[in-house]
Amino acid sequence: MDRIKVMVVDDSAFMRKVISDILSRERGMEVVATARDGVEALEKLHQVEPDVVLLDVEMPRMDGLTFLEQALSEKPLRIVMLSALTGEGSQVTLEALEKGALDFIQKPGGSISLDIEKKADEIVNKIKAIALVPSDRLRDYLAEVKKRAKLAPSFGKKMVAQNLILVASSTGGPRALGILMENMKPLERGGMVLIQHMPVGFTRGLAERLNQLSPVSTKEAEEGAPILANSALIAPGGKHLLISEEKKINLNDDPPLKGLKPCADISFLSAISAFHQRILAVVLTGMGKDGLEGCRAIKKAGGKVIAQDEKSSLIFDMPRAVIEAGLADQVLPLARIPQAIWEWEQKEAERDEAYVE
Repeated sequence: MDRIKVMVVDDSAFMRKVISDILSRERGMEVVATARDGVEALEKLHQVEPDVVLLDVEMPRMDGLTFLEQALSEKPLRIVMLSALTGEGSQVTLEALEKGALDFIQKPGGSISLDIEKKADEIVNKIKAIALVPSDRLRDYLAEVKKRAKLAPSFGKKMVAQNLILVASSTGGPRALGILMENMKPLERGGMVLIQHMPVGFTRGLAERLNQLSPVSTKEAEEGAPILANSALIAPGGKHLLISEEKKINLNDDPPLKGLKPCADISFLSAISAFHQRILAVVLTGMGKDGLEGCRAIKKAGGKVIAQDEKSSLIFDMPRAVIEAGLADQVLPLARIPQAIWEWEQKEAERDEAYVE
C-alpha cells in the first residue's frame, strides 16, 4: 500500500477541515473524499475506494450507524467511528463496534470538537493500524459479525472464585470479547477479569452487552467487588484495576502506564498475590504490548497463557509480543479459546480433587 486513502464523514465542516488537515500533513496518507452525512458518503463510495472510513456517529439525513449497516451490506470496509463523550454516544458506538466498525476515536468536548488537534496522534496511529488489516482478515471478521446469534440471559454463582481468567484486549477487542463471552461455558470455580482499552463512559455499556450474550454473568467492576465464580468484571474506562489478596477489586486514579488506563499489565501483576499459579492469562487482539510483562510474571508464578492467533486477530501486536517472548502455552483462533478456558478450569478442578484424595 503506497498511500493510505481515507474518507472523512462528519456533518461539521469544521471537523472535516481539521481532520483532513491532520491526515494530509502525514506522509503516506491521503484524504480522497469527505462527506457531510451518510447519504453523501454512500454516493462517494461508488466513486472512490478508501482504505479507511473515519465516520461520525451523529449526522442528519443518515447517521453513522445506518451508513455503517448499508455500506457493509455492499462490501467490506475498514471503518473507524468518531464518538462524542455522551451516554447516548457511547451506546451507539458500542452498537457500531458490534455491527462491524473496527475501532473508535473519542472526540474531546462534544460532537463539534474544538480540541480535536489533541487527538491527532491517536487518529493517525489508529488509521495506520486499521489500514494494515489484511483484506481476508477483514472479510472473516465481518462475516462473524453477520452470523453471531444471541444467547439466553446470563446467570452467576455467589461462590468466591478459586481460579482466575484474565483477559487483555485493545483494538478489535469489543468484537472479540463478544465472541469469547457468548461461547463460554459456565465456570464452576473460575472468575474472570476483562481489561479492554476504553475511555470513561464506554465500559459499562460494553459490560451490559456482554452480559446479554454470555452464560457468565458480566458487569463493570466496582471498588471492593469480590471476584465470584461464573462472573466476569470489566475494568472501568479511566481507572486502573488491581486485585487484592482478599480477591476483591481495587480501583485507582494513578497516571496512565504506557498511555493506558486501564492497563492490563497492572491488573495481571496484582492478581498473583491472590491467585498464585491458578491464573490463566488470555491476550487478544490489540495494538502495542500491554499484557506482556503481566504474562511474564504469571508464567513465573506457575500460571498459563493463551494468545489469540494472527489470522483471527484484527491487530496482532499484543498477542505477537507474548508469543515472540516465548510465554504462550497455546496460540489459538478466537473461536477455540472458550473451550481452552473450560479445559483449563477442568484441569484445575482435577488437581484439587487429586490433592484432597
